[in-house]
Amino acid sequence: MLLVSLLGLVAAELLLRWRQAAIQGSDRLDPGFIRYDPRLGWRLTPGWRGAHRHHDFAVRYAINESGYRSDPALPADRRGRLIAVVGDSFTFGLGVNDGETFVSLLNRDGPNSYLNLSIPGFSTDQQALLIEDELPRLRPDEVWLAVYVGNDLLDNQFARPIQLNAAKPYFVLTTNGLELVNVSAPSVPNSGRQPPPDLATVVLGESAPADGLGTRIARRFALGRMVCEAWLPIPDYNPTFEARFRGVSDVFDAILARVQGTCSQARVELRVLVLAGRSCVEEPQSLSAQYQHFFARHVLAVCGRRGIPAHDLMTALRRNFEKTGARYFYPNDGHLTPLGHAVIHQALGGMGSTIPRRSQ
Repeated sequence: MLLVSLLGLVAAELLLRWRQAAIQGSDRLDPGFIRYDPRLGWRLTPGWRGAHRHHDFAVRYAINESGYRSDPALPADRRGRLIAVVGDSFTFGLGVNDGETFVSLLNRDGPNSYLNLSIPGFSTDQQALLIEDELPRLRPDEVWLAVYVGNDLLDNQFARPIQLNAAKPYFVLTTNGLELVNVSAPSVPNSGRQPPPDLATVVLGESAPADGLGTRIARRFALGRMVCEAWLPIPDYNPTFEARFRGVSDVFDAILARVQGTCSQARVELRVLVLAGRSCVEEPQSLSAQYQHFFARHVLAVCGRRGIPAHDLMTALRRNFEKTGARYFYPNDGHLTPLGHAVIHQALGGMGSTIPRRSQ
């Protein structure tokens, strides 16, 4: 019986590893989607069209001639207020078709026009540079900066994103203020501060692998990870976050002040949207949810101090999930589903007089 049980555990571990590898290997994006950019690290390729296939979805993207996501609902002529929405892959709408993003749904409502200037993989530092480049050309009435607390603040400190092997510029906070380094960003990430090998180490530090038997088991075995997540109590890490992330928070605050100054000088209104990942909605006690909640609270607080309107879209998703149990995030890919975009679109209807409410 002991031998049979051991063989069963080995078989289950191998099956889980095979399934995880199959899901990771299912991610297929037609070539040419992004191109190298010496100032920002990368940009979307103007005029590109292609398919993105994953275990969770099969969709198509179109990039317009300006290098941003095409939107079938965007009016041909500027109507109402022009609002530029800047974010990462969540706001771009990775995993949904062109007409299913919350930006496109807002364009369907009228009376305003919304431009989706989001680029997958961008963190707040790159978004700040993008806003500086595009404000003189586009001259929008408002900029909505979508902050994804899952990795935007963490990626601001590195020369490449945690989950993407591409070089980027980043800011260092000095006694003289923000200093932009790693520019022009090399086409290969061979310089600058590199992130640790996984997100848990970024959050908990280099001592994370030795932080308890459960952590070591979860990092080594797929089956152990499932068991630990289901049965072992998750420590409360919040008391350590304030000191651990002080530098991360300070850099974000300085970048946000820079964005606010850019918008103020151009007489453009700035708003901040706070987005979070699946764990914050479905697993609120997890380590991932804990640090995202910490960053969300910080972003909302600093926006309050600076007088920037900020909107907590994470809470809107969580409340809807608690009521309906519907799937707002893809279970493996982690990005928003079409239903998730619809919930955000509905939540944005109450943001203020300059923002159109959802038609009934």
